Amino acid sequence: MMFYDGSFGDGRKGPVPHERMTEFQAIVLAGHGNRMSPLTNEENLPKALLPVANKPLLWYPLNWLEKAGIKDIIVIAPSSASAKISHYLTSVYKKTSHVELVALEGYVGTVEALRQVKDKIRHDFIVMSCDLVFDLVPHDFLNFHRVNDSTMTSLFYEPIKSEGGGSSRDDDDMNQYVGVDPKDSRLIYSKAAIDVSDELVFRMSLLWKHPCINVYTTLRDAHLYIFKRWVMDLIVKQEKFLSIREDLVPYLTKIQYQAGLIEKDEIEKLIAHSSSQQDPFAYSSSRRVLEQDPVKCLVFFYRGGLCGRVNTVGTYFDMNRHMAKTSTDVRVPASAEINSKTQIGSDSIVGEGSRMGEKCSVKKSIIGAHCIIGKNVKISNTILMDYVQVADGAKLDGCVVCNGANIHEKAQLKDCEVGANVVVEKDTQAKSERFMDYPETNE
Repeated sequence: MMFYDGSFGDGRKGPVPHERMTEFQAIVLAGHGNRMSPLTNEENLPKALLPVANKPLLWYPLNWLEKAGIKDIIVIAPSSASAKISHYLTSVYKKTSHVELVALEGYVGTVEALRQVKDKIRHDFIVMSCDLVFDLVPHDFLNFHRVNDSTMTSLFYEPIKSEGGGSSRDDDDMNQYVGVDPKDSRLIYSKAAIDVSDELVFRMSLLWKHPCINVYTTLRDAHLYIFKRWVMDLIVKQEKFLSIREDLVPYLTKIQYQAGLIEKDEIEKLIAHSSSQQDPFAYSSSRRVLEQDPVKCLVFFYRGGLCGRVNTVGTYFDMNRHMAKTSTDVRVPASAEINSKTQIGSDSIVGEGSRMGEKCSVKKSIIGAHCIIGKNVKISNTILMDYVQVADGAKLDGCVVCNGANIHEKAQLKDCEVGANVVVEKDTQAKSERFMDYPETNE
């Protein structure tokens, strides 16, 4: 395991005076982009740096945490992606928070990633994925957690309506059955739709304690959580836990209504010990909580605003197109060279230093930085990443084109995905195809 101390502002290493006032620490999980081929590559373009509306994915959670006033942030990433992410944190993303990069060897589950930083967590902590893009006001979420003093607060949202695009739509398995007690927003049931056969089964102990349950099928887990500090001790103790969503969250919801588990797993000891370690005044408060309600898991519903995870090719398309329509950033920067006879729609964004020839048309699209677009090029519902070249007369509709790709003259692509540095030959006509530069193998 490798540690990188990317101090910003105060340049600290170890405890600093403001830490006494720290309420929350934050952990951002910047994992593998296993479901986003051919868009990501750990060494060249890791998932955390994948551009959404010409900003790296990692920018969105870091910016949200900054707005929340969180000053102690840990980013956990695979070691194969650490060099690129380290460069971004030190040379591009310059804010006031203390950001530390922890690089892990090999693939680990989300719970195992948390175990690796257990000694760094001294307070209640926020966990979020690097692929979450949303406009939720931070203090709405934090205050909901504070007021209810919950063990875990999780964010659920309704996904953006898909407009299609790309050669694949592979996000159906994200659907869930989510059971919530409407009286107090208790999360009491959460299960992936693919794991449910013909009926939902509830224990009688759950129904006695929660006789009224609303079951939702349109909500998704945003992978944004706030946990009490003692949950980290629980994670260390429960060595079989691998996933936050599949292991930790179901366990916490279960012990709300199974008193036997609280006693068996010595939950009360974990709570009391953690409270006494954090704050001497918190111990007496924890005793009162233990007597009434030792474990409380709540749901914060977010509807109507922007919220979504960018963890598949399909959701990457959807989020970029939504941001292209709603972004308040400058749509065509002064550094871009756009021919006066070219039309760029109000629902499109052009990156720094890009050049476009005459009689081009760009609609509902995002053009990355330093792209070179020829003459008479038609681009609609498409995402071009940085340093892409599109030659004269080409037509792109519903495509995503990765860094450094080269689309030659009069190529016509619809709903296609083009990998990094790939060359699409002249006059190519393709629909719903993937163009990738596969490495040669010796047989």
